[in-house]
Amino acid sequence: MEAALKRVRGRVLAACAVAGIIGIFLSASAPSSPSTRSDAGKTILVLSDTQAPLFLERLILPWNRNEEARQKILGLVLSEPNPAAVFHLGDAVARGSVEKDWKPIDDFLAQLRARGVPVYGVIGNHEYISSSREGAARFKKRFPEFPLSWYSVRIVPLAFIVLNSNFGELTRKERVEQQKFYAEQLAALENDLEVKGIVVCAHHPPYTNNKIISRSFEGEREFVPLFLKSRKAKLFLSGHSHAAEHFIREGKHFLVLGGGGGLLHPLYIGSNARYEDHFPLRTERRWFHYLRLQMNEGGWEVTFRMLRQDLASWVDIYSFGAAWD
Repeated sequence: MEAALKRVRGRVLAACAVAGIIGIFLSASAPSSPSTRSDAGKTILVLSDTQAPLFLERLILPWNRNEEARQKILGLVLSEPNPAAVFHLGDAVARGSVEKDWKPIDDFLAQLRARGVPVYGVIGNHEYISSSREGAARFKKRFPEFPLSWYSVRIVPLAFIVLNSNFGELTRKERVEQQKFYAEQLAALENDLEVKGIVVCAHHPPYTNNKIISRSFEGEREFVPLFLKSRKAKLFLSGHSHAAEHFIREGKHFLVLGGGGGLLHPLYIGSNARYEDHFPLRTERRWFHYLRLQMNEGGWEVTFRMLRQDLASWVDIYSFGAAWD
């Protein structure tokens, strides 16, 4: 019965989102900054792919005022009241080994940390561009608390496991060590009475309908089976695909949220889609966005907060959630 109610609730939310999409995007009366929530729950904010477009990328994909959109997304995240933490899922900058490329993100991180907001990073492929060693070093300079590119964080009642999906940048030994860490963390968290749910974060998505980039076959092989097996695992979050997507496997949720400012990617949609996408927008491109993950005593809920095409305002375009098991 509970499972049926969850499914019904999710369908109702999705239907409402679809029904209101046209009016939402055309409406001029919606607020232009996030509202303050007065509940006692914890809010986690997640964004990804805030890199400025590279010259070669602009030759292939249309430009949509991307750097302005990035600043809008960063500004919205900064204006959120009292988040418990912020996660960046990778490709923070265009070239991780180039110090000047980090300037907008350094300002963003400094403002969050000045407010006492913890910020956690997932290393993306752009962090390795030009020089893998220098790029990784500059990334770790921004996130010195975690010398390895895989780690876990408890923000009870949730726990987050961060993984490095850049398999080509890892040695065989590192891949074995990361996989061992992943399995051990899932097992330990299953027995942690304070933890009610687990979120796995990686840069590359195991599933996507993206026309430009492919899904991570290695991520699906290495990460997904243990995720599906874990009773407490709730969400698998990734970026890399510059779009908003939602896939469901065995009742588990795989979300792609790569809308932080990079050039928007086209998706296969309708009968051409490789995987069933539960995101309510059926458009080939999905606009700039970030994710709000709300934890309450009774359960969790995620909301995609998306900029309108004029970049002047935003809308909560899609929400769903579930009770704790």
